[in-house]
Amino acid sequence: MTIRQIDVGQEPNDETGDTLRDGGIIINENFAELDQRTATAQAAAEQGVSDAAAARDSAAEAKAIADAAIPASSLGESVPQLVNGTVPASQLPSFVDDVLEFQTLADFPATGERGKIYIAINDGDSPANPTRQYRWSGSAFVLIPASPGSTDQVPEGSTNVYFTQARVRSTALSGLGTLLNAAISATDTVLQAFAKLQGQLNAKLGKTETAADSEKLGGQPASYYVAPMTGASASAEGAKGLVPAPPAGAVRVLSSLGTWISQTVGATWGQISGAIGDQADLQAKFNEKAYLSDLMFTRSFVSGEQVITAGGAFELTHGLGKAPTLWQRTLVCKSPDAEYSAGDVIDVFGAIDYAYNYGLVVCVNQTTIQCRYGNAAGAFFVLRKTSGTTVAINPASWRLVLRAWA
Repeated sequence: MTIRQIDVGQEPNDETGDTLRDGGIIINENFAELDQRTATAQAAAEQGVSDAAAARDSAAEAKAIADAAIPASSLGESVPQLVNGTVPASQLPSFVDDVLEFQTLADFPATGERGKIYIAINDGDSPANPTRQYRWSGSAFVLIPASPGSTDQVPEGSTNVYFTQARVRSTALSGLGTLLNAAISATDTVLQAFAKLQGQLNAKLGKTETAADSEKLGGQPASYYVAPMTGASASAEGAKGLVPAPPAGAVRVLSSLGTWISQTVGATWGQISGAIGDQADLQAKFNEKAYLSDLMFTRSFVSGEQVITAGGAFELTHGLGKAPTLWQRTLVCKSPDAEYSAGDVIDVFGAIDYAYNYGLVVCVNQTTIQCRYGNAAGAFFVLRKTSGTTVAINPASWRLVLRAWA
């Protein structure tokens, strides 16, 4: 049996060679053959050892004869000499050399050979024209990609292109998205940040003569809102605007003339001269008015709606400045009860001389009004609205409002 070769195909991954399983079978068969050969060789080797001494003597004698036949001056010229146990590449025939160098790709042979590496030296490490490696595909030389010395030697493709500042500046903001009037955050993308910036700008009033969003200015230029007011004249109306700053000095009032007028003691007021009390028409009107000291009541108080609870008590602060001299209890109907409708208002009195303890007692002082409901379940005894008969109210259907005068 002979050693079988594994068919590896013509090129990597061309699927023309043996499968992995067939290759494994061939390897196993070859190992079996080698085992057999090893046993045979071992026997022969043992025999060879015994013949080695005689052979060595014969070889030494033959070498001496050969060395004497070759002049020393011819060594290295016509006969290959081993260097560190190997034949120098320069002394090998061309079909043995697997790497072929040429100055440029144009210097390659018209037809290459499979299994050989063709190198175009070009300009060496130059980023623009570096040394490149090729292989013969069967019809053309194909560039073998290699790790570049720097990113400057990476050829630019059609999809993944080089980064340049000019390209960044000219890149369109595709996918900018919805404009937002919001602050930029550290987690935003560049497009999101631009959208927020534009949204903030759109929400601002412009500083030009007419703002881009002038509808926020009523269609008026910005200067319209910083113009001073124009005073009126005897024949023309004035125009609204900024009020002029008041000057220092006495108390002043802004007139329709658009200026500040000072008020001084003894000055006249319009067409009225002298003391106000000397004006007959004004004095007559004053005489028609009553003096506060002559009025019975000058202040009043109205409470909010109070919840009615049998036997309950509450206190109100009236703020009249003195104890009230008159007060009124009223009930406001919130839901139908005792023939009354929601919204009806009736007056009620204090304690009723009746065995069931109905009514509301009121005690006042200079600051508060203190109230207590009767202990009867209904708290108040009223006349029905239509029939006129008495009945205790349902407290949940009513609210109490207290009025006082002082």
